[in-house]
Amino acid sequence: MRTCVVWYFAGMKFARFVEPNSLDLLNLRAKIKAGGCGRCHCPTAVVVHGYLWGYAASGDDKVTRGMRFLCSDRYSNNGCGGTFSVYWDTVIPRCSLRTAQLLELMRTIAAGPTTHGAWYSSRLNPPISSVYRWVAKWRNLTAQIRTRLCLVVPPPGKIDGQSDPFTLHHLAAAFPKAVCAIAAFQSGLQTAITG
Repeated sequence: MRTCVVWYFAGMKFARFVEPNSLDLLNLRAKIKAGGCGRCHCPTAVVVHGYLWGYAASGDDKVTRGMRFLCSDRYSNNGCGGTFSVYWDTVIPRCSLRTAQLLELMRTIAAGPTTHGAWYSSRLNPPISSVYRWVAKWRNLTAQIRTRLCLVVPPPGKIDGQSDPFTLHHLAAAFPKAVCAIAAFQSGLQTAITG
């Protein structure tokens, strides 16, 4: 069985959440800056450009969703002038739903008789139209997700004929010690769960 080891490389897209004003945050910024820009690979031109802000998983509070970096082409820097983002691994880019919420939603739907019934019995509160969109997106992406999971661990034996629980079992087998398997997927494989 292969294990997935996460190292920083140019083009990093996901990192685990670290507290603001901590030494871990300074170390993460230094690693990203030392790795250089993903486009021009210039290691000396990357500067911190701020945070990505968004709404919290519940409520109207603003929280950070990641960090933003600039490959500076000003003041004799040899950068390309482009920006890039590094998201926290619990964030799904361009989505208000968090990884733990998506995992809970997919588990509820896999165990429920219908999508509507699973939504009604779940503790989550997204609109039913969003739930149907996520179920359709998840079913369309299961082949891509399983292909990427095969880079980490071979697929477990199929329990029943449905693909959605099988993908959830494969996620659990690939990241058995993770609090949220989808966050571990994004952080370990450096790709968004949504493709």
